[in-house]
Amino acid sequence: MGRIGRNGTRRLKARRLRWLWWLLGLVGVGFALKFLVGFPWRSTGMALLEANPLILAVACAVNLSSLVAKGWAWHLILKPVAPHSWRAAQEANLVGAAVNNLAVAVVGEAARVRVIAQRGGVPVGAAVSSVVWTRVAEALALALFLVMAPSVLQLELWLRVVQVAAGLALGVVVLLAWARGWAWLAEQLPAKARSRMAALGSMGKGGRLFVPTLLGLWNWGTQWATYHLVLQATHLRVTPAASFTALIAANLSGLLRPTPANVGVTQAALVVGLLPFDIAPEQAVAAGLALQGLQVFPVLALGATVTGWRLLKLEREVEEEREA
Repeated sequence: MGRIGRNGTRRLKARRLRWLWWLLGLVGVGFALKFLVGFPWRSTGMALLEANPLILAVACAVNLSSLVAKGWAWHLILKPVAPHSWRAAQEANLVGAAVNNLAVAVVGEAARVRVIAQRGGVPVGAAVSSVVWTRVAEALALALFLVMAPSVLQLELWLRVVQVAAGLALGVVVLLAWARGWAWLAEQLPAKARSRMAALGSMGKGGRLFVPTLLGLWNWGTQWATYHLVLQATHLRVTPAASFTALIAANLSGLLRPTPANVGVTQAALVVGLLPFDIAPEQAVAAGLALQGLQVFPVLALGATVTGWRLLKLEREVEEEREA
């Protein structure tokens, strides 16, 4: 009876959260409609039609390489604990990215854990632990990226603050890792939880995060290149500093994922991020639409192919499991 009651409470909370998202969405739609009425869409459409298809194709290939790097890093972290094929990790990572493009909340991680467990024979616990360490490696890579890249660019003050904060956080993490090892993070858990998450500690031993962190740097570097290429493809005269600012602004604004694939949020972030570089809003929106087109549609098509065109069904199943 107690378990049924807990499940009922979870479903009620999930429904309330869903209604909250709908309410926020309606408010956002209201503001968006007010903005859209007076927006110069003709200029935006012309900018899209005149975009360079060759540069966009190169940007699409570069963007897909960042997805491969992310899947490879995950594979390297998981393989010592739960042997599986490189292809299985790439397919699961691809499906996870595709599901994230369909959902409002971040459910892609649950989807890739499910796929790697089914196709690679990986225990669910090990897969979940590997996702945790993948996030750690990605955070380290982001901190390194934020420390190194802005050093050669002329940037806004707020980005310099982000750079300093990232440098300080990176220094603290490196000192902890040097003094006590990555496994120390897992050892801080209570004894009961630690015994259940032995794989979590073993994944962080030694230098196992070194190559995944380098692959994470490749991921961020190729994302930067993707943004720069798309801005150039839409005939914007931008510097590397402008594309870097657009990248950081878009990623910061999309942390909460209020819309599927952050549609609308990315375009608004690019407008704000590119204003200091004298880029007109309609041009920034056109670049944002082109960017999301090559980031979302190829991933959705590949994800649908991998799942046998069951991507939407998989997304619904994962959502239901989270609510149960």
